[in-house]
Amino acid sequence: MTMIKPTTILLLSSSLFSFAAVAAFDPVNINCDAALYQDYTPSDFIDNKDGSVTDLRTSLTWAKCSIGQTYTLSSNSCSGSGAVSYATWSDALAAADSYNINGITGWRLPNIKELGSLVDRSCAEPSINLTLFPNTISSVYYSSTPFKGSALSLTDEYNHLASRVIDFSNGTEMPLGQYDSSNTSYVVRAVKGGYR
Repeated sequence: MTMIKPTTILLLSSSLFSFAAVAAFDPVNINCDAALYQDYTPSDFIDNKDGSVTDLRTSLTWAKCSIGQTYTLSSNSCSGSGAVSYATWSDALAAADSYNINGITGWRLPNIKELGSLVDRSCAEPSINLTLFPNTISSVYYSSTPFKGSALSLTDEYNHLASRVIDFSNGTEMPLGQYDSSNTSYVVRAVKGGYR
């Protein structure tokens, strides 16, 4: 039987404590719990420092800011809560299609799996890494994936919701849970490219 030296255990435990302490006091991601598993880290992405970030896991290039926020090149960040809310899925699709940041065009609305790849369940309100996506608002985001029941009744209270969405306040995929009349419009994060 192999014995572990007490000094090895002490070194290992102090390293774990140091990592947890640093993660817990990260001023950018104060919304994250260092004790929980991270879905990804900033090292999984390349910050292009032009208003976009590239996910090395998927080859997708994401807009750093939600549509409607202002990207500031000098600070490589997004303005506070200026995201535009879109009342219809068609408006969201059109907004992503016409998005332009620093002359970069060719954006689109992400499908539900692509959008879900940005959820970090170790974080809440918003459930996303704020180092990569600064000032992300804690809101519901559209996807390009249609909701299969959305065409059944265009006159019901859910007619604004024709796509699957993700609530980035807690990372849950929806739609059509409990109807919330305050959520009549949702925001957009644009994407380019696709899976390898």
